[in-house]
Amino acid sequence: MRRSLGLSAALPLLMVVGFGCLATPPANLPSSVRVIYSKAVDDSLGKSEDIYFLVARSGNELRLTGADGFDGAPDFSAGLRKVFYTRVVAGSRQIWSVGLDGSDEVVVLSAIGEEFSDPSVSPDETQLAYTRTQRGQSSIEIAAIDGSEPRILLEDGGPWRQPRWSADGRSLAVVGVRDGVTRIFIVDARTGASEPLTPAETGPQSDPNWSLDGSRIVFKRGTGSGAEIALVDLSTKQVTRLTDNEVEDSAPSFNPRGDRIVFVSRRPHGRHNLWVMGADGSKVESLTRSNESDARNPEWI
Repeated sequence: MRRSLGLSAALPLLMVVGFGCLATPPANLPSSVRVIYSKAVDDSLGKSEDIYFLVARSGNELRLTGADGFDGAPDFSAGLRKVFYTRVVAGSRQIWSVGLDGSDEVVVLSAIGEEFSDPSVSPDETQLAYTRTQRGQSSIEIAAIDGSEPRILLEDGGPWRQPRWSADGRSLAVVGVRDGVTRIFIVDARTGASEPLTPAETGPQSDPNWSLDGSRIVFKRGTGSGAEIALVDLSTKQVTRLTDNEVEDSAPSFNPRGDRIVFVSRRPHGRHNLWVMGADGSKVESLTRSNESDARNPEWI
C-alpha cells in the first residue's frame, strides 16, 4: 500500500533521527523520490537489518529502527503516520509498528510457536494483512490494524506469503505455490477466492506491487541472476518485461503517480542497491551506491 507523503510531512523525522549522507547523493533525481526500505549490514559488529527512510534530492538516509537483530519488509500508513514491519526476535518473526518520528515502537502480532511477517496495511488503514506461519505451514490472515480479531483468508493450497492490498481494498495480490511453481494470485479480500495473476505464464513470480489506480501490478519474474522486473496490465493480462540484464532485479514499487518504479538490483557490483526507472522500463538511475550493505523491500511513499 502506498500513499503520497509531502516533503513537509517528512521534516519532523529529520529533527528526531540522525542521518548519514550517501556516497554520491543523486541530486539529479526529483525531490518527490522518498522511499522507505530496510538495509542489511554485516560488519565487525555483526549482522543487522533496520528500517530506513531516504530523501533522494539531498541524499539524506534516516534510520527509523535500531534495535539489535533484523527489521524488514516495511509498509507505510500515511494516515496513522506509522510504519509496520517484520522484526526477528530470538529467531522468531513478529510484526511491529513504529511512528514516523521513530517513537512508539510496539509489537503488533506475536505468539509462542507462531511467526508473523509481511505486513500490509489496507487502504482505509483499518486492517492488516500478513503471513502467519505455524508448524512449518504458512497462511494469509487479516486482522484489525492493532492485531486483534484475526481471521484466516488463505490456508489450504499454500504455502502463502507477501500479501499486498489493491487500492480499492477489495483484493490482495498474494504469492503462493501451484504445481511446484511460485506464482502470484489475485485473492478476494472477503471470500479468499483466488485466481492466478497471469494464467498463461508458468515461470516463478514474487514481490507483487499494485499501482495506486489499481490497473497494473509490477512484480519479480524469475529467480537468481535471471530475475527481472515485469509489469502486467490487469485489463488485458498483457505482461511487459521492464528490465533485461545478467543480475538479479527484485522488489519493485510504484510511486504514487504510477510513472516511476523503485526496485532492488545487484548491478553493477553485486551488492543490493536501490534503483529507479520509468514505468515503461526507461530512464534507469541508481538511487543508492553502497558497497558495504544491502537494500531490501523498498516502498515508494
